[in-house]
Amino acid sequence: MTIEETESKLKPCPFCGSNATIMYVQPHSHSNKLKEMGLPDCEGEHFVECTGCTCAMAFENDRQEVIDGWNKRSSI
Repeated sequence: MTIEETESKLKPCPFCGSNATIMYVQPHSHSNKLKEMGLPDCEGEHFVECTGCTCAMAFENDRQEVIDGWNKRSSI
């Protein structure tokens, strides 16, 4: 599934109605300063972000679960 196909399956933002985009952050370690602040290393996650109001949701699941999770949100 391409990024375009994935994003076309995302419902509009429930807050402002704008389109959403889906991204994946690779697993990574944070710097010592961030670790000292209590931020754990990232195990990799998908997140969906609104292109309008920039509200976002993060998920550690596979791409289809991310799409389903975003799309189950209530609209205003």
